[in-house]
Amino acid sequence: MSFRILREAQHASKMIVSALAVASVVSLPSSVFARVAPPKLAMVVEMKNKKTATIEIELYQKDAPKTVEHILDLVNKKFYDGILFHRYQAGFVVQAGDPKSRNMDMKNAVIENTRNGVVISGLGEGGSGTTVPLEAKAKHDRGTLGMARSSAPDSGDSQFFFNLKDNTPLDSGYCSFGKITKGLDVMDKLRAGDRIKTVRVITPKKKK
Repeated sequence: MSFRILREAQHASKMIVSALAVASVVSLPSSVFARVAPPKLAMVVEMKNKKTATIEIELYQKDAPKTVEHILDLVNKKFYDGILFHRYQAGFVVQAGDPKSRNMDMKNAVIENTRNGVVISGLGEGGSGTTVPLEAKAKHDRGTLGMARSSAPDSGDSQFFFNLKDNTPLDSGYCSFGKITKGLDVMDKLRAGDRIKTVRVITPKKKK
């Protein structure tokens, strides 16, 4: 029996050594491994004066993985191409993402001043039909993107808003899933009736 116990003890010792070896490999500094850059988007917007401009956006894949995955899926399907910004609330947000706005002619659109800001009548309820769970981790600083939703926490879909200022009260109840890295001045000029021309994923340039 003692010989058997000794052999089992030796076997257990080898397993511990192997586990430590694996752990030592796993705990190597992150700089040893290739770092994957967060996904980025290029949004080309067309203002009502027909001038176009580009906003570059970095997505928060770590803080809002399911939301980012959903948004990227919509972008790859060209869901946002042609969609209007349908709401503008000065000093707060400018919002887009209702697919019903895609074929709307602004010449026939009715723009209203409401308690929720300047809105295009008949818009604000549409989506892609697929919702994502609330991932309220990142802050709603100026220039970040927030996921619009109804009173139900897990109702976010395709509608999003740019935060025109630091909107700290939204942090605990809404998902911030990206930030503008280029084009804050363009964001400041957006109004209800401006149109998203295209949204595309920015492909990282290969190092020579």
